[in-house]
Amino acid sequence: MSSFWLILLVVVWLLLIGWLRWREQQRGRSVGLWKDVLAGGVLALLVCGFFWRTLSGAAFQPADGGDLVSFLFPTYRFAAAELSQGRLPLWNPTLYGGAPFIGDIQAGFLYPPNLLLFLINPAFPYTALQWMSAAHLYWAGLGMYVLLRTLRWPMHSVSRPAAFFAAVAFAFADPLLIHFGNLNLIAVLSWAPWVLAAFARGVMHAHWGWTGVAAALFAVGSYAGHAQSTLYIGLALAVLTVGWLVTDFQERRRFDRMLVRPLGMLLATAFLAALLLAPILLPALELTRYAVRSDFTYQDTVAFSLAPTQMLAGLVTPSLFGRGPGLHWSLWERVELPYLGVPTFILAFCGLALALPEQRRRIWMWVALALFGLLLALGIYTVVHGWLTLLLPMFDQFRAPARAVVLWAIGVSVIAAVGFDAVAVRMAHTTIRTTFLRSGAALLGAATLLSFALLFVTQADPAAFLRASLAALALTIAFAAWLGSWALLAARQRRALSFGAFSTLIAALLFIELAAAGAYTDISETDPTQGFQHAEIIAFLRSDPDLFRIDTRTDLQGLWQPDTAALAGLQDVGGVDNPLALRSFVDFWESLGGRGERRYDLLNVKYVLVREGTPLPEGKFTKVFGPVRGIEVYENRSFAPRAWVAPADVDLNNVLPPSEPTPAQVMTYTPTQMRLRVKTDEPGWLIVSEFWYPGWSAEVNGAPTSIAPVNGAFRGVAVPAGESEVILTYRPASFTWGLALAGAGVAGLAALLWSARFRRPPVFP
Repeated sequence: MSSFWLILLVVVWLLLIGWLRWREQQRGRSVGLWKDVLAGGVLALLVCGFFWRTLSGAAFQPADGGDLVSFLFPTYRFAAAELSQGRLPLWNPTLYGGAPFIGDIQAGFLYPPNLLLFLINPAFPYTALQWMSAAHLYWAGLGMYVLLRTLRWPMHSVSRPAAFFAAVAFAFADPLLIHFGNLNLIAVLSWAPWVLAAFARGVMHAHWGWTGVAAALFAVGSYAGHAQSTLYIGLALAVLTVGWLVTDFQERRRFDRMLVRPLGMLLATAFLAALLLAPILLPALELTRYAVRSDFTYQDTVAFSLAPTQMLAGLVTPSLFGRGPGLHWSLWERVELPYLGVPTFILAFCGLALALPEQRRRIWMWVALALFGLLLALGIYTVVHGWLTLLLPMFDQFRAPARAVVLWAIGVSVIAAVGFDAVAVRMAHTTIRTTFLRSGAALLGAATLLSFALLFVTQADPAAFLRASLAALALTIAFAAWLGSWALLAARQRRALSFGAFSTLIAALLFIELAAAGAYTDISETDPTQGFQHAEIIAFLRSDPDLFRIDTRTDLQGLWQPDTAALAGLQDVGGVDNPLALRSFVDFWESLGGRGERRYDLLNVKYVLVREGTPLPEGKFTKVFGPVRGIEVYENRSFAPRAWVAPADVDLNNVLPPSEPTPAQVMTYTPTQMRLRVKTDEPGWLIVSEFWYPGWSAEVNGAPTSIAPVNGAFRGVAVPAGESEVILTYRPASFTWGLALAGAGVAGLAALLWSARFRRPPVFP
């Protein structure tokens, strides 16, 4: 975005604030909407300021691109290219020899913001995804602001400055910020506070219409495509529902039908959201039976658990063990930490210690949510995670338990907002708070002095000195933030600061600390898309009119991005590591026995890309291009065509192509349909080098016929003697049923909202 458009947006924002304020003055009724617009705009400016180097194009984040460049960029560009040609991207022939695209929930092409980008600019640049990541962090913070203005404690919401403070804390919280390169993950999580806000409003007002809104928001966010994050939003709803049930029972002291309404709303939200998500849920569930992820063991599942040492340090600093892959030196590189800034941590403690009795009855459910997320994030270090793998279907398919710390971030942000008003509005004070502040300052001060002492004793060891330096810097920032927060609290307690001044200064301190800890972490001025930029090689491969695959599974790290084929419109047997790759493909690849074997030729690999100087079996492979930027291209002289005819009595479990196979003519080819012409003197089998998967159907001369698995991987279609036309089409029933269920979900949502509009909502102060 150019400076002109940014300035224009700021001007429009200021004009909108002025108009809203003037309108309220004219009506003589203060609603304060202009203040909400002001808060939303300031939050947007803070996000732009935080990522100013990335958004200006001066740097790239994350430094190596992470999943954003290696997986999401080529995946999204493939989807955009298909949509631009008027086709739904249901099957992806460009990677792993072909795989179901609609079944890979990470594809995200039905997520409205993604879909809008794909349709407007199918050839969008990589930098557009960095803007999308930053925008979703803003959306997460704005959602937290809305959630806190929605909740009641018990009759009134927290102040706008308190909600804004929590919004800043959540927008740049470590569980979100560390995943800047995982756009689909943060996109789903950014909707979490919005879903909770709608659901909470429905529970508080006993209004079923808001249940429908919560389900719709839940579904829209989940279309971004990260099932684990969707599960965490569902778990947050479940924990809070239990909290509302217990709280209502404590207040009513009796059990009645009204008491279980939150449970009914939870079930309605889950049911409606599942219906609306059916177009991606059903294909994803189908894929789990055929993907390698289904082979995960519990040891795979608990990889990247939050270690207790990292958890304790992460309460006040994310950098004690280094931050970013280049400097990290403790367990589980790049694991999420429970860090939301020192002022947030202090105000959350104040929320617990200084909340009014009527607030405590409602705040404990947010404490439960935070602690539940923390226990779940510890993964292998606690037994809670193991229990859930037994109780929740599919839970054992998700790695990285540390990601659950986002539930901690949500709970702590809410509690901190309550604490904000306790110290800034009511100016409550207890000796417990003073003891906490003094103890924390003493502990951090001692740790800081110790870290500086370590600098003198580790100078002879460069690695140890670097680690001591990182720890000293991290502790110094945390100690300074602690003292600064203490000073602001003391000044407000003595009325030396007005409410407005305190609110501004504490939010500024929080932002400065968060920016110091994370704004310049894991960034680089080197374009991470360079691995895609092989114009000469791609032009050479495209010049071949044959239908063929390439093979890049040859140790090209650092030279060639594994998913380049998806971006360039080529077809590869490789791709970036993906646990959703078909098990049939993986098993076949592992059984090859080497590129010199005839079995390898079944893959229709005509060209192999290798690092310069890499040997290949002589006599079979001939160098035909390069080296270019360290890459050479070899041609496989004995590759089998994409489709060829085998005898009728062939063993379909052990098929090898003859030395000169009879090829079938490929008349048309799209990702979801092949039309072939076959001519044979005797009945036989048409062997198609495309991977077998449910949803593919075949017609021979207009008559439906079955598709048989070949070698447990490919497709075989029986053809009669003479000339035949064979059509292979991918129309997955899971997607068709998903669309039907989504239609039912839309109808159910509309009916729920229509019926709710006739109900007079209760008056709420």
